[in-house]
Amino acid sequence: MSSEGQRFSRQSLLDALEQGWKPYLSQLNALPADEHEQYAHQQGYARVQDVLVHIVAWWELSMQRTVRVLTGPPEIRPEDHALFPESMDAFNAEVIAQYQHWTRAAVEAKFTATLVALERFLLDLPETALDDERIHRWMRSEAIDHYQAHRLPNVSRES
Repeated sequence: MSSEGQRFSRQSLLDALEQGWKPYLSQLNALPADEHEQYAHQQGYARVQDVLVHIVAWWELSMQRTVRVLTGPPEIRPEDHALFPESMDAFNAEVIAQYQHWTRAAVEAKFTATLVALERFLLDLPETALDDERIHRWMRSEAIDHYQAHRLPNVSRES
């Protein structure tokens, strides 16, 4: 179910993190070991940690973009290009390469720490930040849409 076009409050986004992303690692690790690689391949990645670093990188990018919109000049400058990659595929490939030598345990620790940072980020956003369509879209995407795209096979669609 796509959330595109729907407006979400800060609390709704926090609830989505609580219900979706927070139990994600434990649900992932509850899958039988032989299903981990299958899940990664279904997601378009070679390894589970590649899926996880993809998720983390987009969380980080959305937080960076939001900070840029809240604190920077209104126009996008050439030096902002890293915040707005021309190709999602190229961005994803770069991220996977960056974390290629990380262990699964290290990637899971990074996932957990970044999820805590994303939750804190949402809590600390100025009250009016979600009125900006871009910020709302990025935060909705990370809390809800991205979760639905990477939802585990043992979790219902409503989670």
